[in-house]
Amino acid sequence: MDILQTLRDSYSSLTSAEKRIADVILRDPRGVLECSISDLSRLANVKSEASVVKFYRKLNLSSFQQFKVLLAQDLSKAPLEIVYEDVSDQDDSKTITQKIFKATVKAILDTLDSLEISAIEKTTDLFKKAQRIIFFGFAASAAVAFDAFHKFTRIGKNCLFSNDEHIMATILANCTNQDLLVAVSHSGETKSIVALAKRALELGVPVVAITGNRKSSLAKVSTVVLTTNTRETRIRTDAMTSRIVQLVILDTIYTLLAARDPKAVESLNRSRLAVSELKY
Repeated sequence: MDILQTLRDSYSSLTSAEKRIADVILRDPRGVLECSISDLSRLANVKSEASVVKFYRKLNLSSFQQFKVLLAQDLSKAPLEIVYEDVSDQDDSKTITQKIFKATVKAILDTLDSLEISAIEKTTDLFKKAQRIIFFGFAASAAVAFDAFHKFTRIGKNCLFSNDEHIMATILANCTNQDLLVAVSHSGETKSIVALAKRALELGVPVVAITGNRKSSLAKVSTVVLTTNTRETRIRTDAMTSRIVQLVILDTIYTLLAARDPKAVESLNRSRLAVSELKY
């Protein structure tokens, strides 16, 4: 059992007191190994040790000692120790810079640990077979979707991008099962994105969801779900970090596709030459 991953997955379902306990653990997991139940309850500012007992039982664990053993096993597998740290108004520029960079690296590594390779392979296969790939997202997710549209176009894929639900509805009306819809939404709860994904499936169009919530409404109506693993802090939202992780996921699929298709490399070379003519 990956206890830290289990904790991140269940974080949204925790009570406010349980979230404070989880925050202490995620912020300094090695420090928690030295804690007693009373120490942890004090650090988390919860009413009593009973709150910690309820916390680990919610994770289907029978004792605090069992929790610490699983936590120690998780930490022994970590390639490097990087912890999420919230930004304080007392932090100087260097400290804030280090915290933001480390949080982003941590999010990438956490996503790498939790990402299912079978889902990456299935997505790559869908990208390879698709006659047309349609990328869709709003706000920060739109920037990710547009980057993917540009990237995959360069290796010869027929791609479309839109962050307008009316245009997307028009595009979907003329889609077939030879197309592919890639929906980018950190929350996975944007109504129009979920509705369009549902409509795509009704038309036989496979849907790849890139989201921060594997149990989201979007995930439930998608063919393949690729989940980012990020954590929100007081100032920096998890959606900010997830944008970088979403880009890394799409870069991985792009690289897999390009590495396995000689025609993709030829298309990339032609794209480079075309762009070079626009530069001095």
